[in-house]
Amino acid sequence: MQQSDVITPKIQWYPGHIAKYERKLSELLKLVDVVVEVLDARLPVASVNHRLEATIRNKPTLIILNKSDLADPVQNKRWQKALAGENRRVMLYDAKGGQAKAQLIQHVLALGEAAMQKLVARGRKRRPVRVLVAGMPNVGKSTLINSIVGQKKTKTGHRAGVTRDTQWVRIHPEVELMDSPGVIPPQLDSDEAGALLATVSSIGDAAFDEEEIARFLIETIDRLYPGQLARYFKLADGEAPTLENMALARHYKLSGDQPDLLRTAQALLTEFRHARPGRITLEHAQHTPKEPESEEAECPPRQTPEPAEPPAEI
Repeated sequence: MQQSDVITPKIQWYPGHIAKYERKLSELLKLVDVVVEVLDARLPVASVNHRLEATIRNKPTLIILNKSDLADPVQNKRWQKALAGENRRVMLYDAKGGQAKAQLIQHVLALGEAAMQKLVARGRKRRPVRVLVAGMPNVGKSTLINSIVGQKKTKTGHRAGVTRDTQWVRIHPEVELMDSPGVIPPQLDSDEAGALLATVSSIGDAAFDEEEIARFLIETIDRLYPGQLARYFKLADGEAPTLENMALARHYKLSGDQPDLLRTAQALLTEFRHARPGRITLEHAQHTPKEPESEEAECPPRQTPEPAEPPAEI
């Protein structure tokens, strides 16, 4: 990933209950054969909770790069290669993907086969592979669960040796899903990681200054995708993509003809989160020599109407 000289705002983060969540998640992990770890495809590093990674290191893991339809398709492919490894598979996902459930089931069955073979070797019958969906807040765990469970979900009830409050949902004859996602608060490894998470709503608005995060986002995008914001906001030739210039281009003004920076910051953050300026990934994987140069082409802005209200982040 490239280094940056971008000025990074401070995030007022109070992790409070991280230890409590970690203890609960450790107990849940004892019950499952495979972990589905959900990351935000726009932030494949910042959306990793490294304490969670340490906990699941020895579990077969399917990494879901969620919201991949909002991320740079070239970077999606690179991150798929970069994150894959022994006992780790990587899958691109977006809520509109029709074949996502079948693909997820296929990966889970392959990753869980070793656990099933161990059961058979001990003289026990095969059972459905048990899966937990885990990850940080707002990366899309609940949306993923709802999309693969669908309307007709059948809970299989309590299992012997399973804590009383744990329920399983049969999503396939050979796969059971824990009906609650494993949610763990973000472990902010740096101010930059916190600022990146703020751009995609993985940290509550009360924890950061929207104008500061918008300026951070502008500088980050302009470093990775030069000229894209200037084109999107229809700035004059040679005009820098600053919050002030964007406000004037949109005619967002306060009394006295002063630029309305807060309104501009909020608009930029909302529009970025819905990929209006184009499909953008804020953390780039290293270029691999085998990739053709033509893949470097910038993604055009999305030509979709802005909804009356932004869709809820999950």
